[in-house]
Amino acid sequence: MSYYIRTFSTLNGSNSQIWKIENDVAVRVGVTNAEQTPGAYFKAAPGETIWDAIRRESPWYEPNGQCPFQKTAFQPGEYYPRMARPIDQHPAESPGWSPGAQKEINVVAIALGQLSVLMRQLNRICQTVHPAEQTFDTFGHEIRNFLILACTEVETHWRGVLVANGVSKNNFNTGDYVALREAMRLDEYAVNFPNYPWLAPLSPFNGWSQAGPTKTLKWYEAYNAVKHNRENEFERATLRHAFEAATACAIMLVAQFGLRSEGWRRSEMQSFFQFSSLPVWPLSEVYIYPYGEQSKGWTEVSFGFKNIS
Repeated sequence: MSYYIRTFSTLNGSNSQIWKIENDVAVRVGVTNAEQTPGAYFKAAPGETIWDAIRRESPWYEPNGQCPFQKTAFQPGEYYPRMARPIDQHPAESPGWSPGAQKEINVVAIALGQLSVLMRQLNRICQTVHPAEQTFDTFGHEIRNFLILACTEVETHWRGVLVANGVSKNNFNTGDYVALREAMRLDEYAVNFPNYPWLAPLSPFNGWSQAGPTKTLKWYEAYNAVKHNRENEFERATLRHAFEAATACAIMLVAQFGLRSEGWRRSEMQSFFQFSSLPVWPLSEVYIYPYGEQSKGWTEVSFGFKNIS
């Protein structure tokens, strides 16, 4: 069976419906006795498709003839663990949320605690080196130590998402992690800093590519360099890379669990990291509430990462 989402405008904004469509029948999900409810059930007549029937019996097709239904990637109640997506009830509310966040409450709390530590350390560094475009190439020991700590935290997030989605491997590398860029639309996030409003927004995952999964993350490449070869690469431990790594941590946390989680809303991070750009998810990729499946509830399904072995 296939599920589809239909969105439409109302006086109060926009709304959406979930439909189960198979063969010659279309049924609106979540409607009791849909067959007897106007606009909730369609059946094709002999010789026509279900789409013909919907066009004939409803005014929903767009003026240019475009079908108002989009097929979804999920059945009701399915979701990818540790990947936030909008839900069908609020399909434009990016980055959405993770139905499994409550099961990961300890993971979220520890991650928020670590990000809080990083935020305070970065603020302390900025009391010595005023952050600005002219000073972003400043480097030093404390910045190096911060960069190493922040990047290892990013790695923890990357690994956690892959493992939660069934990827098993002894040693991960950026060739594995780069798959998360597309899966979580990481390159569509951008962050401003209200404490330093003169700084341009940062998008640390922009340009991350399978063709060069380490080199296309300059801040992460710098981390590797200063971690393993400080004597020759010390100057790469810059304030710019420190900001980018801290921003990557914040993005990974939000991309997993969303902005509406109680932990994030209660934290001081939301006043330090201001998200100026968020992913635009197609309707086909939103999570669908488990209508009529309340006893079953939400169900994890693995993303199905390819080319990771």
